Amino acid sequence: MKPEREKSLLRKHPWIFSGAIEALPEDCKPGELFHVLSSNKQFLALAYFHQGHSLCGRVLSFEDKPIEIVLQEKIDKAFSKREPFLSSATTAYRLINAEGDGLPGLIIDQYENVLVLQVTTAGMANLVPLLLPLLIEKFQPKTIYEKSHGFARQQEGLPDSQGVLWGEKADEIEILENGMKFAVSLKEGQKTGFFLDQREMRKMIRELSSARKVMNAFAYTGGFSIAALAGGATHVDSIEISSKAGTILEKNLILNGYQGRSHSFFCEDVFDFLSQQALDHDLFIIDPPAFAKKRSDIESACKGYKRLMTEVFSRAKPGALLLFSSCSYYIDEKLLDTLAFQAALEQKRDVSLLSRHRQAFDHPISLFHPEGSYLKSVLFSIQ
Repeated sequence: MKPEREKSLLRKHPWIFSGAIEALPEDCKPGELFHVLSSNKQFLALAYFHQGHSLCGRVLSFEDKPIEIVLQEKIDKAFSKREPFLSSATTAYRLINAEGDGLPGLIIDQYENVLVLQVTTAGMANLVPLLLPLLIEKFQPKTIYEKSHGFARQQEGLPDSQGVLWGEKADEIEILENGMKFAVSLKEGQKTGFFLDQREMRKMIRELSSARKVMNAFAYTGGFSIAALAGGATHVDSIEISSKAGTILEKNLILNGYQGRSHSFFCEDVFDFLSQQALDHDLFIIDPPAFAKKRSDIESACKGYKRLMTEVFSRAKPGALLLFSSCSYYIDEKLLDTLAFQAALEQKRDVSLLSRHRQAFDHPISLFHPEGSYLKSVLFSIQ
């Protein structure tokens, strides 16, 4: 490291930017492991590197230990962190949350006895052969499945990778979340199959839905819809443009005994639906996909978020609630609040903020890496 540029590592931040590096081997292969040394040659960290990238290195350990020991300890600590919160009423949770568990570039979600890996960096892809035996010994899964694709892998020069890494063939799994049943499609589902990070918000919607008419926009496979019905909603409208997701949503209704009961599915674009319908609901849930996957997307994402808020604020009846979420890292909490303020002011509605996102216990964020916080949720009351 260059002189005076090791301060972030001394503060346990796991990212190393190219401008802080004094020297890196010229033949550095993508994702190769190196000891990181201070300008006076003192050990700072063990990290993997991708030469030519601004975010050049990612730290795996601040202790000088063999990588096999590092991986074993990280997995053990991640599980012990979660174990006190596990419940028989929930059989799916996040086991490894990237930097939140000290393993940048790696997500592992457990669905019953199936582990699903999402690998986003070349450095972590290189370590998968070392990870597999550790995961097999620790958790004795029936299947280890990889579902790695998306923008981050493209930046790393990695092709998409999906399929069974170990064990039996797996496609669709039935899980429990707070007693509710859900079908998870490994092949067709987004991310690893189910949005586990919204567990606490689905619990909140269940608590709020009694005697209310509910709209679930961007419904995906109906997690919020099932939660609302379980909470006693008088009716739920689910809007989702993906017919494949709609098929799984229908399965989830059947699994929970709600088929044909107080539910309507609309395979439509959410923006079109909101602009054309009466919006006589008591509770709105708007949880769109990431509108800003990179910094250059911020302006268009803001326009999309504000338009969604404006549609609801303009016509929702007094007393209606809106739960609005954003999973775009580049849209921070302050910016989301600003968009809501602008939409409410323009529509001349009195809008109050009642609650913010409730973090799921299995999605820890390292205090040394606040950038790991990406999911925002805000609950508004509209008067």
